[in-house]
Amino acid sequence: MSVTYAKDRILAKASELRPEDVGRLNEMLDDAGLGRPLQQPRASVPAATASDLIVLPVHGADPMAVRDVLRARARQAGTEAPVLVLDFQYDVGTVEDGARDTELFASGKKSGHGTIAWLPAPDYEMPAPQPWQQQPGRRPVIALLDSGVQQHYWLPDPAGRPAFVIDPAQEYGWRTAVTDVDAPPDYGSHWGHATFIAGLIRLAAPDAQVLSMKVMSSTGKVHERDVVNALNWLADHGSADFTVGLVLMAFGRQADPDDPGLDSLKAAISRLSSLGVRIVASAGNDGSERPVYPAAFAASADLSVSSVGALVSATERAPYSNFGPWVREWRKGTNIISISPLTTVDLGQKRLMARTGFGPYTVSATGNGYAWWSGTSFAAAIYAGQLAKQMSASWALPEAPVGP
Repeated sequence: MSVTYAKDRILAKASELRPEDVGRLNEMLDDAGLGRPLQQPRASVPAATASDLIVLPVHGADPMAVRDVLRARARQAGTEAPVLVLDFQYDVGTVEDGARDTELFASGKKSGHGTIAWLPAPDYEMPAPQPWQQQPGRRPVIALLDSGVQQHYWLPDPAGRPAFVIDPAQEYGWRTAVTDVDAPPDYGSHWGHATFIAGLIRLAAPDAQVLSMKVMSSTGKVHERDVVNALNWLADHGSADFTVGLVLMAFGRQADPDDPGLDSLKAAISRLSSLGVRIVASAGNDGSERPVYPAAFAASADLSVSSVGALVSATERAPYSNFGPWVREWRKGTNIISISPLTTVDLGQKRLMARTGFGPYTVSATGNGYAWWSGTSFAAAIYAGQLAKQMSASWALPEAPVGP
């Protein structure tokens, strides 16, 4: 997981930024030879009030240089400057495990070789979905902050019963800042990531419901401000009629524990922890011991975070999985099968068409497919489903582990 950030903006806390501060900060930057790159703030999308973060556009300078110069000048002068933080990008980084060229309906996309990391699987390999359980009471809800769950016939909505996947934008007015949902969609490497995870949750916890919150682009990139806004929105909407027991975040970024750029994310997770919500986060796929956040918040006793690494077998860590004392749970994450919103072209039909001249065949860019995929994302999804299953049995979450 490489540490990347938006190069055209920097984030500021609205409660600490006064109208005249932009001009004052630009004077300091101009003295340091960076010109006057800061523009007047624009409202963050969704509403800035959810996270207290607003966007300052940056033109003609690197936001990291802007941040570092202003911090240094404030220290030299012994004054306080408004807190500016980079809009970090979090990454999924799933694993390309034995991928091969396979023609897809998605406009010539190939599986493997850096484009799409999953392998297409035949439908008979996928277990049948368990029937919706006939149990009274509320259903456990997992808020899935991801790429957005796509339709798939393996996830049917049971007639007369609650839907398995809930769209908070339609049901509750939540607004996503991720805009790559326009037609035709961008079939990036992780366009089906959330759908694959939803299938794993359905297998592990057929009673559960998934609140699908789209914060991830089709290439598996997530901006920090969107994560913070989504978490704070969940905390703001917690009530007797709107109860989310789990939040699943299968992405992260490497950082040092004292990185001030983590403050807003930590504060949002702390709000949910105080409400009894469990956070499940994937450990990442760098094969490294360096902490990855939000998963490494599991080392904080006051935060209800479970970090999940990936196994190859019941006793063997996957070589790609991050590790270290901050990784608290382990589940299988290699060659996992689940549903995919993309499918492969029938190559036999194509060969027949080439021999006989019959056709052309009408194909669609989407389909009800299945796939094998590897990564800590899916180990975390399996663990989240198992927690939700315990909720189904006891109507309460198990106690979070305390301390290291």
